[in-house]
Amino acid sequence: MINKKGNIMAILLVVGALFMLVMFGIMLVIGSSTINYVMDTVMPELDTLGQVGDVNTTHVIDVAVDPVDTFIQNFTWVAGLLYVFGLVGVFGLAFAFKSTGDKWLIGLFFALVLILIIGCIFMSNIYEDIHGGTDDFSSIIQEHVMLSFLVIYSPAIMSIVAFIAGILLFSGAREDGF
Repeated sequence: MINKKGNIMAILLVVGALFMLVMFGIMLVIGSSTINYVMDTVMPELDTLGQVGDVNTTHVIDVAVDPVDTFIQNFTWVAGLLYVFGLVGVFGLAFAFKSTGDKWLIGLFFALVLILIIGCIFMSNIYEDIHGGTDDFSSIIQEHVMLSFLVIYSPAIMSIVAFIAGILLFSGAREDGF
């Protein structure tokens, strides 16, 4: 007797991981851009504090706040690399479940991937509207070059990733579940 429930869970995990990855990427861009905007606004004011009582706040800011600001300014590429590592992790997840892919579940997989692609189109269009703006926040979002590219073209990227993950899931040497 073959465990059909475990096979469905593998498909749900792979497609769910891809969907969560797109949502994570959008939240990562908006969250880090918000923090970047706040730091861009606050840092010039903190640099002008000077001496407050017995404390030299300029030195404290140079030691404590400037490294955090430097990390936040460079987080644009770190966020893109996190997204790429997530894509590679989905391939690893699909490879780990390789031996559990029954052939009759291919239709379910394609239906879920179609829903994923439609969701990616929807999220990509919303993100592209935010990305293409001319305000200060949109200019900070545009600094996320790598992650913005991956999110805007997520329907095509997720189609390719899901296709390869489907090959990995369903190419195992198993008996058919019929």
